Amino acid sequence: MRSPRKLLKQLSISRGERRRRSNENQANGNGSTPPTSANNMNMISPNQVPASPRLSPNEWQFAFDHVIYDVDGRAQFTKFLQSEYSEENILFWWAVEELKAVGVSEGRAKFESTVQEMYDTFIAAESPLAINIDHDTRTDIIGLVEGKDPSTFPENIYERAQAHVYRLMEKDCFSRFVHTNAYKDVAKKLSLPQTFRFNCIRLQPGAAGATATATN
Repeated sequence: MRSPRKLLKQLSISRGERRRRSNENQANGNGSTPPTSANNMNMISPNQVPASPRLSPNEWQFAFDHVIYDVDGRAQFTKFLQSEYSEENILFWWAVEELKAVGVSEGRAKFESTVQEMYDTFIAAESPLAINIDHDTRTDIIGLVEGKDPSTFPENIYERAQAHVYRLMEKDCFSRFVHTNAYKDVAKKLSLPQTFRFNCIRLQPGAAGATATATN
């Protein structure tokens, strides 16, 4: 299992680096995608592949789940999130998927060190890829980690935060991603819809029942 800390080092991403890139893009008048390798997401899957998603009958969630569980789809979505400087969301979500897939099967010590690495990377104050989760969830995780014996770390320690990040990506980030050529390519490969009728996403102006369409 590739640890989140090693993944962070491999991607060469830090809070300061992302801020620098953002400032440079603004100064240059462009919003180019940061030069980090989304394809590295292809390499972090553990030997035990996470279970297939339990798909909702709703076509929006159906499409989102297929994108993030597909290697190429996840890589393209990660690249899109990098362009918005929010790649920490998919990195954290997938790290939790890895953690759940492996659990304590590689030993309790490995599990505990992975939980700590993820905490330092995504949760702790001034963490380089801090995720945007609600105060109560963050406080609960801090209470389970800070000053505690690692042997007490619960196996589901990050699942609530993962669910929060999942909803954020599904209802916010994905609603922009479906308007990109990258999504159109992924949708064609996975036989996913390019037009949606779903009242929680951003709809095109018009009468009730307007559609959201993946367009250029």
